Amino acid sequence: MGSPWPRSCQSTMATSNRPLRPREIVQAMGKPDTRSQTEGKRSRLRRLVSDGWLQRQEDGLYTIAAGINGHAPKGDELTDSR
Repeated sequence: MGSPWPRSCQSTMATSNRPLRPREIVQAMGKPDTRSQTEGKRSRLRRLVSDGWLQRQEDGLYTIAAGINGHAPKGDELTDSR
């Protein structure tokens, strides 16, 4: 099974020293800074929150969930997409 989120997004969030907004993630990934890209990313981030990968703060900032350190929750496995 492949990773539920792109490596570029993982890297962006893992190397950030603070929580990020969806727009900041889109920009850091080098994607066009458009409303559709931002809303698409926001939708994906919400799914990752519900799956236990990320945490969402009340102000719309996202961080990697506690305990996630290159390992998937619930026994799922991250695979390298190289």
